Amino acid sequence: MSDTELRSRLQRLRSAPAEDVRPPSAYEAVTRQMVEALAEDLKEIKGRLNGLLWMVAGAIVLDVALRLAGAGP
Repeated sequence: MSDTELRSRLQRLRSAPAEDVRPPSAYEAVTRQMVEALAEDLKEIKGRLNGLLWMVAGAIVLDVALRLAGAGP
């Protein structure tokens, strides 16, 4: 593929009209909103779970460090 051919293809892609991605029915619009809300909720849950796992890992490391220093049980 030559440079001019590549440039002409890119120019055609840039000038192509954008496709309409609006949902054709109210049901699909509501479903899309529900899925997007669910994705946001899952993202929040994932963040909280990651924070909890880091806290547990930190507590374990601290406990091991204190036991090695002779301050633990």
